[in-house]
Amino acid sequence: MESGDIIAESPAFISALSLARKVAESCSNVLITGESGTGKEVIAKFIHSQSPRNSRSFVALNCAAIPDNLLESELFGYARGAFTGAHNSKTGLLEEAEGGTLFLDEIADLDISLQAKLLRVLQERKIKRLGENNLRPINIRVIAATHENLNRAVHTKKFREDLFFRLNVISINVPSLRERREDILPLATHFIRKFSTINAKTIFGLTPAANDYLLKESWQGNVRELENRIERAVVLALNSHIDVEDLHPQAMSLTQQKRNTIGFLRDKVNECPSKILSIDDMNRLYIEYALSLNNGAKEKTARDLGIDRKTLYRKLGKRHHTL
Repeated sequence: MESGDIIAESPAFISALSLARKVAESCSNVLITGESGTGKEVIAKFIHSQSPRNSRSFVALNCAAIPDNLLESELFGYARGAFTGAHNSKTGLLEEAEGGTLFLDEIADLDISLQAKLLRVLQERKIKRLGENNLRPINIRVIAATHENLNRAVHTKKFREDLFFRLNVISINVPSLRERREDILPLATHFIRKFSTINAKTIFGLTPAANDYLLKESWQGNVRELENRIERAVVLALNSHIDVEDLHPQAMSLTQQKRNTIGFLRDKVNECPSKILSIDDMNRLYIEYALSLNNGAKEKTARDLGIDRKTLYRKLGKRHHTL
């Protein structure tokens, strides 16, 4: 079956989708769990699209992507003069989602003090902008998502138990791609059509050998990794059908990888009019390069670079906040 960007033939994913369709009509909060790259935001958007709120906004926020000191103002907004630099008032995401749905991805990364404030919002259905005293009523549905075990986080006191119960009214687990292998080839075909159109290429599909290769892969990065691999294959393919070599270029030697890295950074510096990039820009470019080597897998890239996910998001910059 297909529903917009959702492709599902596996019983495991159809079951999750069926539950999502059932809860869409309700006003209850939903907690979506699953590994990174499984499509938790896709499920959240599906719930919104099937709900009575679908004519209003779907607002998404990645809690790991914004530094803690900025996250509160991002959520609640602020009044003019609330702090240094607040020259104008700003509407927060909670208000922007009025009448619609607020999707909080990576909810486990929410600072413990902000967890208490979010709990109060869910209990009272009112918010207060930073620097204001008056409460504003809000009517939103909250869908949260995490790849972490929130029960364990509650046990270790990293996540409030009362907030967990507020968010976990309905729980939907999105299966990994390893648990929905029936969807691998249909998803690959969908991505081939998508990226062939974007890149103005004529790719008709996969060779039998490429089909077998995709079905045997472990897909630790799940659908996100599959999409990234197919996009690269479409760009690299020289024939009308994608073959194994397009999907899995031979591993480069360490020396060649170093040369490619140096060449990549040199090219970026040469593109800069002043011939000099700031340290922040260089860090961001190198992280983007590392992400490309890891097929877009953010957790693995953060581990490889020796930083945490929040630092990775911060160094990438604001344009990656909703990834």
